[in-house]
Amino acid sequence: MKRWMRWMVTGSLTLASTALAQQAPPSETQNGTDDSESMIRMGRPDAIDQGQALEPVVEGTGGSGPQGAAPDARGATLMQQGLMPIPTEEQAFLNALHQANQHEVKMGKLAQQQGTSQGVKDYGARLVKDHQAADQRLRAYAKTKNLTLSEPQPDTDFAKTLERAEQASTAMLQSLQGPAFDRAFLATMVGDHDLDIAKVMAGQQQFASNTGLKTLLDDMLPTLREHRQQAYRLLGQEAPRQARKAPGGR
Repeated sequence: MKRWMRWMVTGSLTLASTALAQQAPPSETQNGTDDSESMIRMGRPDAIDQGQALEPVVEGTGGSGPQGAAPDARGATLMQQGLMPIPTEEQAFLNALHQANQHEVKMGKLAQQQGTSQGVKDYGARLVKDHQAADQRLRAYAKTKNLTLSEPQPDTDFAKTLERAEQASTAMLQSLQGPAFDRAFLATMVGDHDLDIAKVMAGQQQFASNTGLKTLLDDMLPTLREHRQQAYRLLGQEAPRQARKAPGGR
């Protein structure tokens, strides 16, 4: 099913991902993203999941468009391909990857602290381990280019919208506990890793002539897909216990 998922407006992400995961079991595809129906990536997830060639990217700045929070023409083209708008400069892109790793480490630690099921706690531990290792490799690569990674500063309305969405999602998770936290966390991780995958795939396309960076991105992608799959599978095991029957046994 092809459809747009409005991930940039927080709140609907968790409910939509949870409902989709509970409606149908995951099925394997060639690239390791196990279902196209609940994909947060937009535009042509079927083409991406089946490994079809993507259309060329239109050059642009990646800035904000006339609608304020919308990307410019280049960013819109990327999203139509199922990818995410990314910076055109290597330093800015590395900063974005660094921020993504740091965010997933933070989420992993939160899962270990607030998770109820052992599966969620173990998944959180894996996030911390894998994303810390990925960030170490990223830092090592940046060092070869005499670059220092830093926190990216959103400089467009579109980037600021994404930042606010991430902050709201994190605050929501921090306020939850028990099974409600487990389900919301796993649904968020499906969406987060869809976005991470889309950023890396856009980088593979944009920096294809940069052998060192392209190799780094190629190595990152399988782990991100595994994280996405694992979150989706765990989410499917989380039955909404409170909703099985009405209060009082009715």
